[in-house]
Amino acid sequence: MIDIVVETPSGLMKGEAKGGLVCFRTIPFVEAPVGKRRWAAPEPKAPWAGVLDSTIEGPILPQGPSDLDRPMGAINRELSEAALTLTLVAPENAKDLPVIVWFHGGANFCGAGSLDWYDGSTLAKACPAVFVGVNYRLGALGFLQYPGVNEENLAVLDWIAALQWVNTHIRSFGGDPERVTLVGQSAGGNAIVTLAGMPETDGLFESAWIMSPSIGRGNHKKADAHRIAKTLLSAAGCRVDTDLETLREDALGLSVNEILLATDVAFKAHGKEFGGMLFKPVDDALFEPAAVIEKSVAGAKRKNLRIVLGTTRNETLAFSDDRSPEGLNRLAKVQQARFDAPALEYVKALSNAGVPTRKYRFDWEAPDSIYGACHCIDLPFLFGTFPAWKSPMLAGGNPERMAALWKRFSGEFIRFVRGEEPSWPLFGEKEYVEIFNEEN
Repeated sequence: MIDIVVETPSGLMKGEAKGGLVCFRTIPFVEAPVGKRRWAAPEPKAPWAGVLDSTIEGPILPQGPSDLDRPMGAINRELSEAALTLTLVAPENAKDLPVIVWFHGGANFCGAGSLDWYDGSTLAKACPAVFVGVNYRLGALGFLQYPGVNEENLAVLDWIAALQWVNTHIRSFGGDPERVTLVGQSAGGNAIVTLAGMPETDGLFESAWIMSPSIGRGNHKKADAHRIAKTLLSAAGCRVDTDLETLREDALGLSVNEILLATDVAFKAHGKEFGGMLFKPVDDALFEPAAVIEKSVAGAKRKNLRIVLGTTRNETLAFSDDRSPEGLNRLAKVQQARFDAPALEYVKALSNAGVPTRKYRFDWEAPDSIYGACHCIDLPFLFGTFPAWKSPMLAGGNPERMAALWKRFSGEFIRFVRGEEPSWPLFGEKEYVEIFNEEN
């Protein structure tokens, strides 16, 4: 590898050049949310003197284990509140290339844009494009709201800050800020649905590829968010019934481990009530999925976006190993309520509003897996990072056939990022849905 230094609006930054690509592993797009900045809105990273080293793989933001460890495999990385960073991969000597911004999933509680699963090198080279992976605050540190501690949607502000950084800095890496495509999966897909509706993001992206959003979960009411937060803060030893200044001091004094242990208590107390998704944006006006859809569609039309939305055939098989008739029936109902019906409603609303929209379904399943075409199954076929996935959901898959499907699926995505039209029709009156499988 060869070191490379890039001049950005914030200062000089060192990355690595290898195999025709340049890579920057840890780009601080905001000040680290530590100390007094915990539970505070993100602040743009102040300019620095000297050269900032972005060659070292950094930690990921604090999180706990996930239900998706079963089909996907576990995440084993160092945790740190200071990991509010971006990863960036671009072709060498890039100029005016389209930009891909990746928002990972994980129920707003786990995951990272910097995981090897989501290495954007293959996409950056094939497109070619500049790829940016976003780490955003998770769990209580990104979504907890309680008087005296925090009353803002911090993770949402992190998403916006990342897009603002791309807008002002991406030319330094060879990207065109007028040609930005957002891609997100699961909670990351929900993030894009939210961002599409926000006036604050007008002009920051032109297209979106949304994978398996659980739009049916909606957002939290403030009263519910406060109830969850009170359980969590109390479990962590904070004096929730005292004055606000004392409560904030208690909250700022907590260790990351204390917050994660208290999160477990909150999940046990409230997880079932909220369908396992304890952490969501808080908005009384956008509590119901229909309201989320309405605002997102209006924003997508205002922004003149192009949108592709996809789901998998068996989303919810990822969340349980129960394959009894009763268990499968329950999972099918959950899939319809959280994924399929709201996604269809969203795509119809976009199409009716004149937003160019396409829909797909990913049907491939591995022969030796019990998870079928489950939630997350399309991710390795987007990124082409099969060696990084030690995953039961891929068990027994034929490498040659998987490679062929990867070329087809990622090829459609690449066309979209370039500003070209994917090969299948718009959703429209015929409600066309493209199926991705080995057979077609």
